[in-house]
Amino acid sequence: MPLSFPSHQGLIAPLWRRWPDRFNVLGLCIGAAAPDVVDGTAGIFRGGLGQWFGHSLFGLFLFCLPLGVALTWLVVVAGRGMLARARREAGGHEWCAWLGRHIEALNNTPADNSPFERFLFVCSSVWLGGFSHLVFDFVSHGYFLWLYPWATNFRVFPSWWYARWADIPLPGYKHPYPLGPHVLVWVFLSALGTAMLFWPLLRRRKRP
Repeated sequence: MPLSFPSHQGLIAPLWRRWPDRFNVLGLCIGAAAPDVVDGTAGIFRGGLGQWFGHSLFGLFLFCLPLGVALTWLVVVAGRGMLARARREAGGHEWCAWLGRHIEALNNTPADNSPFERFLFVCSSVWLGGFSHLVFDFVSHGYFLWLYPWATNFRVFPSWWYARWADIPLPGYKHPYPLGPHVLVWVFLSALGTAMLFWPLLRRRKRP
């Protein structure tokens, strides 16, 4: 799977850069990491990492959506706390002010909407971010878990896609990770997403 951060956020960057008013950008980005957060947390109790309910359509609604909304709210609260601290205490808190301002900018829910409309706006952004994670993992992983738990490791690609060139032992995984064609796609998407997220920042730094 592409890295939870920054590649998943970068891969959907064209959406929130082209139409920033249509999404809660903070919720969209947090939702894009939610499936890995869900399955990573579950892995502590399951005794090993790996894709599970968080990478299924069922888990997207049952776990990723409420967790993503809760994390979005917590980050907004933390950002406002940082801004308040920077205003109260002069000096030494520039990073708090900088981070707080960026969180406020990403939390671009329309202020004139009702509380319920703002909630739905955040929910839809978190869900879309989580769904984008499933889409990109679909083409960068050896298995298809969208229908889990009713269908496990459902194969939709040609047989060559599942070629196993070697096994890679990874910390936290019960079994070695298979090295095959999908890993090359994983590397490509991870690099592409990272570049797409940070490229505008690099371009600004290069300008005289």
